Amino acid sequence: MILVLMLFWAQGASAQVDLYGPGTFEEIMSRAYAKAWVPTAVDGLSNLDYTILLDAETKTKALSISQENIGALEIVPVSSLHEIGATYASVLSGVFQWVDVATSIEESWTGEYQIRPVLHSYFALTSPDGVSLETMDVSSYYLDQGESSYLRFEAIGDAHSMEIKVSGRWRYQEVTATFEEDTSWEVHWLSIGEDVLELVPDQADASRFFLANAHDLIDFSLLEGSDFNPKNTAWQESPFADYPEDVWGYEESALYSDHFFKDIDEAYHAQLSDTEAADQAVSKALDDIEETLAAAGEQMRYDRSVYLTFRDNLMARRFMSDDIYNSRLGEKTVAYVYFTNARDDNGAPHPFMVIASHNASDGPNFLIDVARPPGAGDEGGYAEQSITRNAVLEVKLVKIPLRDYGLVDDLTDNDFSAYGTLASDLNLPISDYDVYNYASVASNGIAIDGVVIYPSYNNNLRFAALDAEITSTGIHVGRGMGLHYHADGHGYNQNGINLYNTEDFAGKNHPPMIGFAYDGLALFGRYEQSHTAMLGYDVSLDEFGGHAHGDLGYHYHAFGQEVTFTDEMGSTGPFVQHFLLVGAWKGNINAIPGIMEGSTAQLKETDVGRYAGASYEESEEEPGEEPEEPQEVLGTSSQADEEIVLYPNPALGEFVVKAEHVDCAELYDLNGRVLMIASMENGVARFDVTGLAQGVYVLKLHKVSGVVVKRVSVR
Repeated sequence: MILVLMLFWAQGASAQVDLYGPGTFEEIMSRAYAKAWVPTAVDGLSNLDYTILLDAETKTKALSISQENIGALEIVPVSSLHEIGATYASVLSGVFQWVDVATSIEESWTGEYQIRPVLHSYFALTSPDGVSLETMDVSSYYLDQGESSYLRFEAIGDAHSMEIKVSGRWRYQEVTATFEEDTSWEVHWLSIGEDVLELVPDQADASRFFLANAHDLIDFSLLEGSDFNPKNTAWQESPFADYPEDVWGYEESALYSDHFFKDIDEAYHAQLSDTEAADQAVSKALDDIEETLAAAGEQMRYDRSVYLTFRDNLMARRFMSDDIYNSRLGEKTVAYVYFTNARDDNGAPHPFMVIASHNASDGPNFLIDVARPPGAGDEGGYAEQSITRNAVLEVKLVKIPLRDYGLVDDLTDNDFSAYGTLASDLNLPISDYDVYNYASVASNGIAIDGVVIYPSYNNNLRFAALDAEITSTGIHVGRGMGLHYHADGHGYNQNGINLYNTEDFAGKNHPPMIGFAYDGLALFGRYEQSHTAMLGYDVSLDEFGGHAHGDLGYHYHAFGQEVTFTDEMGSTGPFVQHFLLVGAWKGNINAIPGIMEGSTAQLKETDVGRYAGASYEESEEEPGEEPEEPQEVLGTSSQADEEIVLYPNPALGEFVVKAEHVDCAELYDLNGRVLMIASMENGVARFDVTGLAQGVYVLKLHKVSGVVVKRVSVR
């Protein structure tokens, strides 16, 4: 359960603000979903249609993936999708997309389809044994190269009463790294059994299916003419862009590497896990930050509860959908959230909340549905380029300033000369600067799911929604296939599966916190017309998209605003732009060090690395303060030993140490407590870590020449 706090400032607030984050996708999946629904058939089966497969005769049976085993298929009562007892998990488990096998390549569509579960877009229906059906990974980083296969389906007849022909099976070939036709396959047909979907060889035994339009039950559509495609842009048939060459598996993330921990000062290591001990270390860090700022005559912009709520929500998120090429179902989207307390060379404190994120949402993104995604940057114009319809994990090290640096009166009070803006990139005169274009050329904030937020404008100085570049959740990927938000998906469709949702508002007196801008200002959800009594509802938002009320201080809100456009043909029209962050910052950024640094590379930079957690030497000691002696258990090894082998790291269940001339190995937590001791037998020791919480631990190896210290990540 995500922490909910009552924000009450000691100075004497007139009203208490409910401070909370939105439900994670894991929580969304467990929420009740009850909706009156009369199935209607799709209007002729087309590529990318989302359907619910019902039996045509009674419409009481539906195909679903198992909620316990994503590879299993089952036949469930239709009532379980939308009546009492139904959940978002049950309805989404019953939604399947039909994807023409030529969709990702520059060829004419074939009329042969893969059938993919919406929750796991890299999976498709298959039959390894030619008898039973299941779903299998056919396109992610982790596909089983020796076993992966998919079936090709043809729809025969009308969507009200359709037979489904299984026209072929294609198997992955390791030698060619492609799928090739299984020439031994014989045509089969789909048949609905008592509780399973079956293959039958004779058409006479085939079941007839009713292909219900899934968007009538849960709507995540991107219709032409909608607010996320106001110019009626057609779906582009360009080939999908190739994945980057340097894609890595989740377990290989730089955030779990020895290099990362060596780059982070030992003073922060106790915060680098998701444990009660880490929570205590975070609380102590905030104590120190408040004390440091007070001594310098400064203060945090918000009460500590704001940052703790944000951290708790980030750390609670896990992948609940196989919808990112190299993500792992059930693993954390955000590795760590920790607080630094460094000073500049003049002794001024600049504390930050640092978010070590994989820049990935915890639910489905629907990237394949985007009408006109960004080009991949190939040679030629957009029409000649491949386009980005897949996402990969990235490593982000985002810093949110805690110190109150004040607000600007005018947008140009913030100095962007060192960074550039969307406006300056296109050489606009100063007279044309506004809150949309006087903005970062890259991300300008981070959402509470760990995905970075970009300004509402794209680099062509148009709203990304106007160019039909974003999904129904307000997200898309750029040339590197990294996710980022441009708009508010909840404002667009209120379907219950966005970054935040209507259900989050129940019983609260303020919209949920959904992000932070890099200027240090918090971002909250939009005000709903059905919740007019919420605090601040009657306080207008300024041009930056923010306001202040009570003692919460200035903060941003998502909101909708009608804007007009003129297209390439000269046609004009209005649409509602659903803003997350407008673009320009209201917070004063001129004294914030390293504000645009967002990768782990900043840890190597002398000037700004300290603010992300790197060690540094202060220009002068605090008066009367003696430097602390480092504890051995938290020290780095001064005797790097290439003969020591530690694997796997990160560890899942068990790890093995191989080392010569080592007497024993001890495993510690970051508070210095001994957890396990293992004797070396023939130079090998094994540690069973199945009972340990996910996080970072310290391994001490005792040698005659001294002690070698290694760090171990436990998954």
